[in-house]
Amino acid sequence: MADDELTDDVLAFESDLERRVKNLALGPKTPSNALVPLYEAIFNAIHAIQDRFGEDWAAKCRIEIELIDFAGDAPSIQIRDNGIGLNTANFRSFRTYDSDFKVGRGGKGVGRLSWLKVFERAEVDSSFAADDRLRRRRFTLNLDNEGPIRGHSLEDEDVATTGTVVTLRNMKSAYATHVPTRLDTILRKLASQFLPYLLAEVKPSITIQNDDESYDLAEFLGSKEIDLGTIALTDADGDSLQLKHTLLERGVVEGKVSHKLYFAANDRVVYEQDIGLALGLTTFIERAGQRYVYAGVLSGKLLDDNVNSERTAFDLDEQRIGTLIRSAMGTVNQILAPQIERVIEQQAELTKSVIKKYPRFSYMVGDPKKFVEDNVPRNYRSAEQIYQQLAVYDYRENRDIERKVENLSKTAEASTDSVIQEGVDGILSRLTNQEFSVLADYTVRRKVVLDLLERRLGYKPDGTIKHHAEAAMHDFIVPMRVTNQDVHVDKHNLWIIDDKLTYYEHWASDRAMRTIVKDSDSAGRPDVVLFGGRTTYHRPGTDQPVVIIEFKKPARDDYNDDENPFTQIYGYIDELRAGKIYDRDGGVIQEITDATPFFCYIVADLTPKLRRWLKMAQINVPLPGGGGFYGYNDDYKAFVQALSYKYVLKDARMRNEAFFKHLSV
Repeated sequence: MADDELTDDVLAFESDLERRVKNLALGPKTPSNALVPLYEAIFNAIHAIQDRFGEDWAAKCRIEIELIDFAGDAPSIQIRDNGIGLNTANFRSFRTYDSDFKVGRGGKGVGRLSWLKVFERAEVDSSFAADDRLRRRRFTLNLDNEGPIRGHSLEDEDVATTGTVVTLRNMKSAYATHVPTRLDTILRKLASQFLPYLLAEVKPSITIQNDDESYDLAEFLGSKEIDLGTIALTDADGDSLQLKHTLLERGVVEGKVSHKLYFAANDRVVYEQDIGLALGLTTFIERAGQRYVYAGVLSGKLLDDNVNSERTAFDLDEQRIGTLIRSAMGTVNQILAPQIERVIEQQAELTKSVIKKYPRFSYMVGDPKKFVEDNVPRNYRSAEQIYQQLAVYDYRENRDIERKVENLSKTAEASTDSVIQEGVDGILSRLTNQEFSVLADYTVRRKVVLDLLERRLGYKPDGTIKHHAEAAMHDFIVPMRVTNQDVHVDKHNLWIIDDKLTYYEHWASDRAMRTIVKDSDSAGRPDVVLFGGRTTYHRPGTDQPVVIIEFKKPARDDYNDDENPFTQIYGYIDELRAGKIYDRDGGVIQEITDATPFFCYIVADLTPKLRRWLKMAQINVPLPGGGGFYGYNDDYKAFVQALSYKYVLKDARMRNEAFFKHLSV
C-alpha cells in the first residue's frame, strides 16, 4: 500500500497481546500470584451482579467457585455467577485491555490478562438480556496476537436467567508448582482478599468447592471471628452511627498485622482506615491462646446518604471523615482496653527510663501513666519518640511562662497588689519546678561522667592500676587542641577539678603559647590555661587570676628532669607575664602583669619521684583527707595544688553527693 493510500484506521497503533501479558508483573514463585486470576474473575462477577441487582446485589449474589484437578499437574478453576452477563458494552470492554470501563470501581482493565499469564486459556460462557430476549455468548480466550478470541458464537438462548461461567483451563507448570492446594489455605486467602464485602451487614454468597468439600466464604469467616458487639455512637456533629466490633483470626488476614476501621454504606464496605498505629497495636491481639486482628465496621444514615453512585467513596471532606474516625476511635479504645492498657504501661515504663536519664523533664510528669494517657500517641514505642514528646511539652511550658510574665508586666499598673502577687507566685512555682528539673538533669550528667572516670581509673583483675595515657585523661576532662571558641562550656568537664573553673569565659587546651599570647613565638603547650570571665577567684580591684592545669599519666614514676611539672608551670608563667591575650578577632581578653596571680593545678598520681619534687618546690601542705598537697610561690604569685586522680574523683563526688542522694542517682 502506498503512503498516500494509508487511512487513519491503518495508522492506529497496533497492540501486542503476547508482549503485554509477558510484561505483566506476576511472578510464578510467589504462591498467591497463582490465585490472582481467580481474584480478578470474582471481582468481575461481583461487578456484574451489582450491575444487575443494584443496591440489593449482596442479598441476591450467587458466586460459585470450583477447583478442578488441583492435585494434578495442570489444575483448572471454574467461576459461575448470576450477574448481568457479557452484553455488548461489557464485551467491548473485555476486548480492550487497559480499559477504563470500571475505573470508578478501582478496576485497572487488566484482569483477564492475568488469566492468560497463569493459565493456558480461558473459556467463557455468558447469558445476557438484549432486545427483550436472552442471548448466549461463548468463546475461548487464548494468548495469540493473531486470534486471541476463538470459537465465538452468539445465539438466542432459552434459559431462565443471566450469568457467566468462566473456566480458567490448565494452570501453567511454573505456577502450578507453587499454587496452594489445600482448600483451607485458599479459603483464607479469599477471605483476606474480599474481607470488606464479608464484613458488611448483608454478605454476598460466595461458595468454593473441590471434589471432597464445599464452603460458603461468609460462613467460613464467621467461624474465624469473634463478634464483640455493636455500639451506637454520636459524633461531634450530632450524627448517629453504629460501630460493629469484630476480632478476626490471624490466618484470615494476609501480610503484616493490620487493625482496621471500615466505613459501610447501604450494607457495603466503601472505605477502610488502618488504625493499628493510632491504637499503638502493632502486633496481634492475644485472646484465649489465639491471635487476632481488629476489624470495626462503621455505618449509619450519614454514610448511606453521602456515598457516591459507584459506592466507591463518600461525598464527605477529609475533615468530616477525620471527625468520624475520632468518634469511632473512642469506642474502639473501650473495646480493646486490656490490650491498649498494656501499651500504656509499656509507654509509662519507657517514660520513666527517659526521665531517669534526662530528669530535667521530671517537673512535667508527676504520674508517668497519666502523662502517657493524656499526652503520648499510642504509636510512640521508642525512647527517642518519648523524649521528643517531652521536649515538645517542655517547650510549650516555657513559652506559656514567658507569655504569663509578659501579660503580668502589661497589666501590673491596673492590677491590685494581691492580684499581682498571686500571678507572681504562680509563675515562681512553675519556674521552681523547672529549675529543679534542670538541676536534676545537670546532676545526673555529672554522676555519669564521674562513673566513667572511675572506670577509667579502675584496677585490673590482678590488682594493678590501669595505665591510661595522659592524653586520654586530659581529653576526658577537656578536649585537646581547642579553645572556648571551638567548644562550648557545656562540653568540658573542668568542674571535676574545681567547680570555679566552670565560669571562666576564655580558655585554651593543648594550644601552642604563640597562638594564645600576642607577639609570642613560644611553642610551649600548657595542658589547659584559663583567663578572663566572671569567676569566684576574682576580687574587685585586683587582677583576674590566670589558671594553669597540667595532667600527668596515671601511675607514672619515670619522669626525667625536663618533665618536672614545676619547671613546666613556672616556665609558662614566665612566658605569659607582660603578655596580652587576644581573641581570634583581635580583641584583648586580658593583660597579664607582674601583679597577676596564678592558680595552678597538677593532676597526677603522687608517685615517690613526684613527692620529692613537691617537697623541693615547698608545695608540701597536705590537703584535708590526704590525696594532695598545696603551697604558695611568692616569686611567681602562684598558688599551686598537686592532686591525685583518686582525690579529684573523691572530691568531685563529695561536692555533688547531696544532689546524688536527693535524686537517688
